[in-house]
Amino acid sequence: MQPPAFSGPMGRAAGLLAGLVLAGCQSVPLGPAPALSPSLAARLDASIAVLAAPDASGRQRRDAEASYRDIVAGRLPELLQDAKRPTLVPTGKDWPGVLTPDGFAGFDPVLRSRETRPGLHRFGVGLPLVGRLEPEDVDAPDVNAPPGGFRLPLTLVALPEANACCRTALVDPQRVTAVRTRHGDLRVAMDLEAPLLDTDATGSRFGAGLWNLLRPGAFAGDPRIVFLQPYDADKIPLVLVHGLLSTPHMWAPLVMDLMADEAIRSRYQIWFFYYPTGQPVPLSALQLREALDAAVATHGPVKPMVLVGHSMGGILSRAQVSRVGLAEADGIVSGIAELPEDSRVRRALVFEPRVDVRRAVFLFTPHRGSRLASNGLGALGIRLIRLPDTLMTEIGVALEHLGGGSGLRLPTSIHGLSPESQFLAVLDATKPAVPTHSIIGDRGRGDLLNSSDGVVPYSSARLESAASEVVVPTGHGGFAHPRAVEELKRILKLGGPPRARAAH
Repeated sequence: MQPPAFSGPMGRAAGLLAGLVLAGCQSVPLGPAPALSPSLAARLDASIAVLAAPDASGRQRRDAEASYRDIVAGRLPELLQDAKRPTLVPTGKDWPGVLTPDGFAGFDPVLRSRETRPGLHRFGVGLPLVGRLEPEDVDAPDVNAPPGGFRLPLTLVALPEANACCRTALVDPQRVTAVRTRHGDLRVAMDLEAPLLDTDATGSRFGAGLWNLLRPGAFAGDPRIVFLQPYDADKIPLVLVHGLLSTPHMWAPLVMDLMADEAIRSRYQIWFFYYPTGQPVPLSALQLREALDAAVATHGPVKPMVLVGHSMGGILSRAQVSRVGLAEADGIVSGIAELPEDSRVRRALVFEPRVDVRRAVFLFTPHRGSRLASNGLGALGIRLIRLPDTLMTEIGVALEHLGGGSGLRLPTSIHGLSPESQFLAVLDATKPAVPTHSIIGDRGRGDLLNSSDGVVPYSSARLESAASEVVVPTGHGGFAHPRAVEELKRILKLGGPPRARAAH
């Protein structure tokens, strides 16, 4: 979790300490002292002294840090009021390492860290905060912001001097990594986990996936790209596309793992595609294409994206890097060339690969379908899904135009995931225009050629053209398995040509 960088070479330099610690004219700006009793100032200084002591025990450091946080949290309004930098006003696209409180709707102090993943925390001086940045508080409201706004990791540093308090600064702890105190240079405390736990960018976790499958017409708003963080032109969009019966919330454990890796969080910004999963698969693929187009149009040119799709989300991602022409699409809907070019039916079935995608990763993806989509359970799901009337009408009109009649049942997403799906067959006959990677589950049962993740057989998940393939001993929902996460991290760190397919 880090806001976009400010300009200049110091923005990403490994030597942040030299440019942002309290040293001459490059020092972190700490303002004049609010009124604080000498006893509290002395306690604050005593805590800092323990944190700086090379012979302090781990318990002593933890106690000192807890005391420091309690003192600062107890005077948070006054200290935040003083942590202003008059010459710098943050906007939605300009976030320096030292911030003003004025751009935020509020702050939630993190008094006790809940450390579950190494890499998300750094102990040291300062009170970690979750900064709430509401969409309406940004100069130009961000259409890709989460409904409740962004949640950003911040740290409020307060330093007493000569038994008086305090010099203060509100900082991005990923850019301001240390400060100079009278007891020596100290690391700035950091908590990246608290904002991730607080964000609503990953959506609802309670029943939304089932409702979006069965009643896609009731989906709130349009299918859309949701940013985890404010847009950063210097970072690569990592687009996570969920699958059937799901929402972006499914990605929460994986996002934790990715953000715990400094190399990845400094290189990538995470985008989620949120959509109702009961719709025909080609329509959802079109909506992903349109949502990406809208995000790019709003924020300007982006670095080439990486797409990561799970299950049906992998099919939607593959459609972004593939070409299906009129001749191929005619095998799905006969006479499709007769439809107007702006027809959604035509645009959903005839498409070119995106030029702004650099790589695609398929997690447990049924490229050639799954028998579960055509068995009794799949048939029940098909009967329960109620597609929106507007969509039924639009498709019916197109079928009438082609002489196919409007009485034909409109295919749902479950239809589209069957081994008999014409769309899957046409898409599978294409070769992706970018390097792709497959992560496949076999539940640890061996017998690779006949294995399955419980939903998708290996024979459906593999791609001959894939640059790499890794089989993980887990089921269909095991994209957060340590081996799967390890492989995804490896792929995301690739800088040059992808490696050859791994031997089994």
